[in-house]
Amino acid sequence: MVEDVDAGFGWEEEWEDEYVEDAKVALRAFFTERDQEVFYLKQLEVLFERPPVAGMKKPPFHWVTARAVDDLVDEGLVRPEVVPLQGETRAKFVFNRRHRYYKRQIEKSVAIIRDYSRPEIASACGEQADVLFLNALVKRGFLWAGEDTNEYRGKKWVETNHNLDFIVERDSRAYGCEVKNRWDYIDRREMRIKLAMCEFLEITPLFIMRSSPQTYNDEVIRRGGFVLIFVAQIYPLGQQDLVRRIKEHLGLPADCPRAIPSGIIDRFMRLHVRSV
Repeated sequence: MVEDVDAGFGWEEEWEDEYVEDAKVALRAFFTERDQEVFYLKQLEVLFERPPVAGMKKPPFHWVTARAVDDLVDEGLVRPEVVPLQGETRAKFVFNRRHRYYKRQIEKSVAIIRDYSRPEIASACGEQADVLFLNALVKRGFLWAGEDTNEYRGKKWVETNHNLDFIVERDSRAYGCEVKNRWDYIDRREMRIKLAMCEFLEITPLFIMRSSPQTYNDEVIRRGGFVLIFVAQIYPLGQQDLVRRIKEHLGLPADCPRAIPSGIIDRFMRLHVRSV
C-alpha cells in the first residue's frame, strides 16, 4: 500500500480543471522558491489545505493537490522518489528537478514519518484526542451518554459494525461525536455511515476533525450535523520531541496539549446555543 494514496474517497469527485490548474500555478511557485527542499505528498496536501495559498482562489482539497503534483511530475518540473516506510507502505517524495542533494533530507523525513506512524503512536493519538474533546465538552456542561457505542436510549445500530466515539447530551439535545485526529480526511463512506447511525439513533452528528474538505462539511450540515475543525494533530503528553521534529522539519501542524484550547470549544458552543 502506498502511504500517500487516498483510497476510497475523493477520487470519484468530478474534476474541475480550472481548480487543478490553480493548484499547479501555486505549486510551481512553491517548488521554484523552495527548490532545495523535498516534500512527501501527504505533507504537501496538508501544507496547502489552509488559506491563504498564493495564486489560488481557495485552498485545494487533498486530492486536487495530489493530481496537480502528478501533473508537475509529468511536466518534468519535479522529480518523484518513492521510499519504503514499513512493510508494504511507501511514501512518495517530490522535489525540484534541479535539487541534487535530496537523499539526506528524505532520510530525515522518513525517520520522522516512521516515528509518528508507529501503531502505538497512532493509536495513542486517537485515544488522546477522544479523551481531550470529551473532557472539554463535559467541562462545558455536557453529560456523557456513551463511549465507543452504537446504542442510545434503547435503539441499537446493527446495519454495520461501526461505533460512534462518544455521545454527549445538553439542553435536551444529544450529539453523536466522531473524532478524527489524523492527516488524512475521514473516509467519505465512513462519514456517511456515521451520519446514518446518528439519524437512526435520533441524535445530532458532530464531526470533530483535524481537517475536512468543504464538500464533506456541507454534506454533514445538510443532514443536520455540525463540523468542528481543530487543525493541529494532537499527540499525547510525552511526545513533545516528536512534535517538535514534525513542526520544525516537516512544517506540519502538531501539538501536545494538556487540554483543548477554549477557543475551539467556544466555536462549537456558539453553534449549539443557536440550535437549541
